[in-house]
Parts: sequence; structure tokens; C-alpha cells
Amino acid sequence: MLAGGALLLTVALAGVACTSTSSTNTSGANTDGTVSRENKGIVESDEKPKAGGRLVYGLVAETNGWNPSTNQWAASGLEVTHAIFDTLTAFDENSEIHPYLAESYSHNDTFTEWKIKLRPGIKLHNGKTVTADTIVRNQTYLKKSPVTGGAYIKVDGYTAEDTNTVVVKLNEPWVTYPMSLATQLGVVADADWLESNDGLHPIGTGPFVFGEWTIGNKLTVKKNPNYWRKDKDGAAYPYLDSVEFRVIPDSDSRGNALRAGDIDMMESFSGTQVQAFQTDDKFQILSNPKGETAEHFVQLNTMSPPLDDPNARLALAYATNKDDVNEVMNGGFNELANGPFAPSSPWYKATDYPQFDQAKAKELVDKVKKDHGSFAFKLSGGPDPVTQKEQQLLQQQWKAVGIDVELETLEQATLIINVVSGNYQATAWEQFDSPNPTLDGVWWEPELAVKPPTFSLNFARNKDDQIGTALATARGSADPATVKTAIGVVQDRLAADVPYVWMYHSHVSIIGTTRIVNMTKYTLPDGAVGLDVVQGSHPLYQVWLKDS
Repeated sequence: MLAGGALLLTVALAGVACTSTSSTNTSGANTDGTVSRENKGIVESDEKPKAGGRLVYGLVAETNGWNPSTNQWAASGLEVTHAIFDTLTAFDENSEIHPYLAESYSHNDTFTEWKIKLRPGIKLHNGKTVTADTIVRNQTYLKKSPVTGGAYIKVDGYTAEDTNTVVVKLNEPWVTYPMSLATQLGVVADADWLESNDGLHPIGTGPFVFGEWTIGNKLTVKKNPNYWRKDKDGAAYPYLDSVEFRVIPDSDSRGNALRAGDIDMMESFSGTQVQAFQTDDKFQILSNPKGETAEHFVQLNTMSPPLDDPNARLALAYATNKDDVNEVMNGGFNELANGPFAPSSPWYKATDYPQFDQAKAKELVDKVKKDHGSFAFKLSGGPDPVTQKEQQLLQQQWKAVGIDVELETLEQATLIINVVSGNYQATAWEQFDSPNPTLDGVWWEPELAVKPPTFSLNFARNKDDQIGTALATARGSADPATVKTAIGVVQDRLAADVPYVWMYHSHVSIIGTTRIVNMTKYTLPDGAVGLDVVQGSHPLYQVWLKDS
């Protein structure tokens, strides 16, 4: 799935919520009895790393391929692609952008033209040199793709000024444009491979080279002996010899594999699972990353009857007891959501998003039935038992106010295609954890609210011109106060339009054995500390293993 300004279609169902400042005890609860969301036992060291070894990483889901123009990368996919590909830019620990594979970037006075200067001599895994022509071909192809093309509506085109300089022409000011190059849009791949539409044999510049892939089971990558980055002491990255990414969709099975030593680390979206691991000193847990959280919600197709009726969407919001959902699904571990930003986010604004009220819900249900004759729709979700449990709970809550819901179970790849093409009514979803909100704007852009079956990144197909104006203001301003006000307008309009039934803030937790050093601690080429987890994923070039 795409990240940031691209296509991050994460459909995991549970996660870890935001910061808690209370002290913790060994039970995984705070001393005041509330649930702890703090990191535990993180192993970090500046000592000389031990090179070598194999790391086995347990992933939540399989990915349908590795071509950024055609395939969809969720958190699990991004974890793999971080190993194989570099991006042109990257985020630091404060969610500010820095050059990565790019050496520098600059803009004109109106932010409508950017120049990207590449580091000279960077080699792809097949030995080809990365040049400006490589980037132009990459970006032009992504712009033409029916999957990623929507993320390029503000881009006119790309040209190579010289061997290592790319010129980007925009059709409106975009102050944060370099941030988009830290996402799937900024992946640097072999242009011939990219244009072949091959998604099975990726060729990038990353710290690891693609090895072999048994789809649905595991994928291995091996150390890139010619990787361009070195640590502060001149030692070559990566430290590991190889990484095996093992797909284990069932949360309990994945946890059991970690406890049994079959894997070394894993993703978890389960609050209750994280709490269980908090009691075991043999593991380190990153459950409170520094960046933005994803939000868990039900996404509504506002172009599909009866959900094209605002009263129907309002009724669903009033009928949803998200506190009960969070308690049943996560043991209360996650912070409840009323919009795409948590209260701890610098972008957060309180809105009038409708809260649980069955009486109001029933009034609106009666209106919908009067206007449409009935109030029934299909709720789609993945095959995971956790998903099905949540669907059943929502079905019961909505039935209590007179809404008839049919449950539909689909494989993740099918569900994603249905959502992108608008072939759905409602679905469990998780999204909006871009380090900067201007990157999330593509999901809300009214220009992209086109009728199905045309592919669109505005998955809810919500067409609100006030949101479009606010997003343009946010992209075009270098003043933080102006940007925050504009993003506040977006939050107000989302609360009024109700294209999403918000439930809770959620992001992936990373759990590993204490043998793993610097699990999410890394530096960027200019020495800045990198953001520990970006949209559910993190690099592995800096990881090394202590002796057992």
C-alpha cells in the first residue's frame, strides 16, 4: 500500500494508542490502574556493532507485489520495501524532512518548481547508476499509473537538468513537496524494471537485495555488499547478513512464534497482545512511537446508496458505541478517536463529531427509511478472526437502532481493489498516519471524488469543496499557524460530512527479543535521528544482534 501522499491502504484492525505519561508496573498497567501505552525494555547502544546474522521478522499480512506503480503496500509491505528500496527523502524524529538518496533540494520563490540534486554514483542492485533520467522515468511512470496517478494531480511534469539534477514543475504552490518523496512516491527503482510492471523481482538501491519469495509464506533479502551508506565509524551498512520476512496473519500464532523463538521480532496491532508481552522481560516493545498515529474507523462510500445520504452516515455515527468497541477489541488500550488526529498531535482540533446517542440514531434511521424505503448495506472486512469479531459487534450495535447490515469477508488484496475502484459500501479501515497532514490530503481531495469504477485515492468519494480549498491553503503556506488553521477546517468538514465512523487511534507496535539492538534507532545521512516508526514501518540497516 502506498504511504503518505500515495496509497497507504492499511486494513489491520487493532493497534496501540497514544502517549501516556503515567508510571508503569510489570502488569502492563499504570500505577493508577489505567492501561499503559509506554515503550518497554528498548535495547539501544552506541557501542561497536556486531556484524552478521539473520533476523526473522513476523509480518501481519502478505503484500501483492513490490512495484510502486501497481502494488499496494500496507505496514507489512513497507517494512519489506524499506529493506529493498531507498527513498529520495526521509523524516527525522520531529517529523521534519531531510534529503536521503537526494543530496539536496531547493525551490523557486512561489514553491511551484523544485530541483532535486542526487547523490552521485549511487548504484542499483543490478549495477546501473542512478541518474536524473532514472528519477524522471520513475516519476513519470508513477504519474501515469491508474493506481498512483491521483497523487500527482498537482504535478505537471519532470525533466532532467543535468546528470544528477531533476526539475519538478507543479501547477500550484506546494511547500511540503519533498515530504511526498519520503513515501512510496519517492522510491528509487530500476526504471526498466518499474516500466515492465513486474512486481515479483524488485530492483532498488536499498541496504538489502531481493532474494526469494514464497508468496503467502516468506520473503528473504540479503545484504547489499555495495550499499552506499556507512556508519559514523566508517563501517558498512547493513550489519545483518540477511532478513527473512515471515507472513503470519493470525495475531496469536505470530505471538506464539515469537515466544517460541521461531521469529525474532514482529508487528502487532493488538492492544491486548501488547499488554500480555509487557509482563515478560525477555522482550522489548515499541508501543508509543513519536510520530502521528493511524486511526481505526469504518470507511463509508458516500457515492453508494443509502450511504450517499448524509442522514444515513450521521445515523451510523450516533449508533456506534466506540468505547464499547475499544473495550471489547483492545481491552481499552487505545485512545478513542473523533477525527484523523489524536489530541496529542500538533494538528488536532476539537470538532462537533457526533457521539454515541441511540435516540438520535433512531430518529435519523426513521428519516432514511422514509426517504429510501429501507436502511440496509454491506459491511466488508478481511478474513482475520479479529476483523470478524468487530464486524459482528458493529452489526449488533447498528441493528439495535434499526439498521440492517450484511457482513462480507474478503481477502485483503480483493478488499483493497474494491475500495480503490469504489466497489464497496462500508469497510473496516485504518489510515491517516502521515508525519505531516498535507500528505494525507490526497485521501480527501474533492478533485478525486469521481464516480466508480474509476480508480480513486479518495476512497470515501467524499466531495467537499471547502476541504479542497483548505488543502490548497495548507500545501501553499510556509506559515505553521496558517497550515494548522487550514487543517482545522478539514477536520470540521470531515466531522460534518461523516465519511468515516471514527473509533480509535491505532498504530503498529514492534515487539522483539532483547537480543536485537537499535530496533528502531537510526540516523539519516546528514546525522539527524530518524523517526522511529513511519506509517507502521522502520528500516533495518542499523539493526545488529547480540550473542544469545
